[in-house]
Amino acid sequence: MKANLITALLSILSLRFHLGASFTVSHQHSIASSSTLLKGTNKNVEPTSLHLNRRQVLQSVSVLPLLITQSAYAKTIKPNEAFQNLITARNELKEAKYLIASQDIEGLKEYLSDASLKINNYEENAGALLASKNLDAESKKAIGTIRTYGVGADVVIMYGGLKGELDEENPNMNNLFKSAERAWESLNEVIAICKSNGFTE
Repeated sequence: MKANLITALLSILSLRFHLGASFTVSHQHSIASSSTLLKGTNKNVEPTSLHLNRRQVLQSVSVLPLLITQSAYAKTIKPNEAFQNLITARNELKEAKYLIASQDIEGLKEYLSDASLKINNYEENAGALLASKNLDAESKKAIGTIRTYGVGADVVIMYGGLKGELDEENPNMNNLFKSAERAWESLNEVIAICKSNGFTE
């Protein structure tokens, strides 16, 4: 994580040396710019390793906030606590499905408006798990985030669809149930992935 963060920061700094020429610079300019950045650092680093194209810089800039955010999650929520919160969130979605089946729209609105519900804090808990060393790289990729493809993104999207439907003047019961069911199924997959890495309920 630290190595990725440092790389991203260096990429942003390198942007200053590449914007003026539409991200295409001569070999000499690249070395000069890199030498400025590397002054006083490890001499074994190749200066041309910081030569970036526009796409690489933009990718680094877009990833940086996510790296910082996940680091923050790791410091505030422990992995085991985060996993147990996901278990609670799954139970909360089960309760939401019960309220939908009972056609208790007002009860559902009141229930999901509780900011303390773990499902309302899914991204924080998932972020803590993704930032931890408890999940292998393949599992982290499978879960993903709202910015990347993965079953975790489905949790966010489906739950967002559920709350969005509730904001309608006349919520569609079928849409409510489908969103709640798919959010529950996706969260169940996230939990299963965590279990495959040693987490237990």
